Amino acid sequence: MDRKKFCKTTCGLGIGSCIGFGLLSNGNLTAAEKLIQEKTQNTPVVPFEPRQIQILLRFIDSSMDESVKKQIFERLGLEHTTNDQYHSWLIKNKKDIKSYFDWVNTNHSTYWEKLEYDPDLSAIKVIGKIVDKCACPFAQCENPPKSLCNYCCKNFQKAMFEILLDKKVNVQIDEAFLSGGKRCSPTIFVDGKLPLEKI
Repeated sequence: MDRKKFCKTTCGLGIGSCIGFGLLSNGNLTAAEKLIQEKTQNTPVVPFEPRQIQILLRFIDSSMDESVKKQIFERLGLEHTTNDQYHSWLIKNKKDIKSYFDWVNTNHSTYWEKLEYDPDLSAIKVIGKIVDKCACPFAQCENPPKSLCNYCCKNFQKAMFEILLDKKVNVQIDEAFLSGGKRCSPTIFVDGKLPLEKI
């Protein structure tokens, strides 16, 4: 077989240019592997649009029944605590609850002004800082869904305090910006006492 016919045949089989000559031209990757790699690298990812999620959440909040909204938004809140960096930070603070209270109460928290613990009620009153908007990125839209407070934030704080305190808790939202308040302030009812004096 002459050279011209050989090249035509092997190229038609996908051998000549992709594999056979690739082995000669690249010491690390075959031409076929390189082609696959280049295709992967050149595939653009659709940019993330928060607006789409905001519209979707508003749709769920305005059209689904309460049990569905509760399930979806509670899961959304829970997922916040699964972030590796944030979860590690919670575990670190779990070792010394008093220091965590002191950290918040000495104005280091971005969102909270004060934590008050009442051992008689076994409850932590969280006093939020005065805000001009909701801190949630999903609420940065017209008519944000109230389920972000009623279920998402509520369940996020439940999950967060259960990790921090290593106890079951119930959360009551006392004031919320999305409900017309000036701050976001819940009360955390703890199942059992904490090793803390009244703060």
